[in-house]
Amino acid sequence: MRIRGDGYREKNNRWLYGAAIVLLAVGVTAGSVYLAKNSIDLGEGIKNYIGSFFESFAENRDNITVFKNSLASNLISLAVIFVMGFFRFGCIATGTIIVRKGFILGFTSASFFKFYGLKGMLIMLSNVPTLLITVPALLFFSAISVKFSLNQNKKEKKIIFSYIFFLILMISIFCVAALSEGYLTTTFMSMLSSKIY
Repeated sequence: MRIRGDGYREKNNRWLYGAAIVLLAVGVTAGSVYLAKNSIDLGEGIKNYIGSFFESFAENRDNITVFKNSLASNLISLAVIFVMGFFRFGCIATGTIIVRKGFILGFTSASFFKFYGLKGMLIMLSNVPTLLITVPALLFFSAISVKFSLNQNKKEKKIIFSYIFFLILMISIFCVAALSEGYLTTTFMSMLSSKIY
């Protein structure tokens, strides 16, 4: 019975991770399609925004501000996902956060590629180290949150402490990701922005 139970839990975990990946993919696709369908209306405005961003970025690179903004954004997402774990249907809000993250990624990547081609993709590549940290961590914690929300014994102290432990672990990971975005990504972007303008 124990072996069957462990196998069932493992299968259930795979399903949760798979669902999280699918939601992210849906968000990325939606972001790309949204830009494609509204490129005529949004195109010039987005291009001007990106251009002014790079111009100001080249003149004044504020690593600390980027770090703080990145950390604050990530912590808000983590806090919402954590709280949603205590509600039976919290998975809806958690799924929305994943789709939103994917939408932003898809929209941003499509914008850089549309207006700057391969050079734009180089800019996006500068953000890869941060994404390699944040995206898997976000998907993992989202699956943990949904699993916790569906757990009938989630009021037990041992399970709650485990859930809080995962939260602390995720906060540590996102602190590293924010440092990466604040210092590593901005350095790459500063080097590459001069090649675009």
